[in-house]
Amino acid sequence: MRFILCLAALGVAAPAHAEIFEMVGHFPAAYRDVSLARSIGIDRIAGRDGMALSLAIEQQLGRRGPDGQAYYDLIALSRRGPGADAVITGLADARISRNDVKRQVENCVEKQGSVCKKKEKVEATCLEEVISFSSTLRVADSDDGRILYTQTRPQSERLVTCPGDKRQRDSKDSIARMVKTAADRFADDIVPRHESYRIRLREGRDGMDKAMGQAFKDSVKLSQRDPATACDQWREMDAATPDHPSILFNLGLCAERDGDYDAAEQLYARAGAQDDVARARDLTVGRDDAQRRMDGQ
Repeated sequence: MRFILCLAALGVAAPAHAEIFEMVGHFPAAYRDVSLARSIGIDRIAGRDGMALSLAIEQQLGRRGPDGQAYYDLIALSRRGPGADAVITGLADARISRNDVKRQVENCVEKQGSVCKKKEKVEATCLEEVISFSSTLRVADSDDGRILYTQTRPQSERLVTCPGDKRQRDSKDSIARMVKTAADRFADDIVPRHESYRIRLREGRDGMDKAMGQAFKDSVKLSQRDPATACDQWREMDAATPDHPSILFNLGLCAERDGDYDAAEQLYARAGAQDDVARARDLTVGRDDAQRRMDGQ
């Protein structure tokens, strides 16, 4: 289901002529204990690339948040002043191994002025660079020292440079990308998401008589310009034809659209839509976490 939501967030269109509900909701961070902290400090990240990762994390957390603002108060760690609720430490190190490798490359064997008239493939000795980057990040509760988060994520990239290559790739650029990727993934783990997303309505009419089927078809089309009335019609249909999965599912979307996630979860369960049950539960947790953090609990 997360994959579907990611497609929606990226603006991937639903199938042609599909009727959809567009909604907005809070989704919890993967590491909820960290996300409940109001402030976070970045302690020393050791290793040759630790400072670069520290700065990248600071930049990410400084602009990431459900409302477009920074989600955490970023605290400079020092002996004076109030401390942070949680503290980030870690290790970041890139290593480069270099070897000569043989590759087939095109070589100009016949020129006319500055124009190559004929090329042939020849064996050349090229430089192979394997960049290995490993980052380990840990977040601990400042009060009791509990470890709230720990992740080690290796990355690697292979660069091959041959004589005459017009495009020369720099290992420093590769390391900079890996540092940014590590910071992005970390922020994804600990910052909740406030997303617009799109869910397709069910249109299946199996088991309905002809009149009910036509009414249901009309109500699905109506939902795009008057969703409230369509939801009322589905409630009437559910009373007349109980437990039809398409009607139950669409009523679940009505409840989800209204922020009644408990009702949505129950309706999706009755419709046999387990992925949607999971989304409703996530939305409940995300809403409750946002309220809990707002209340300072």
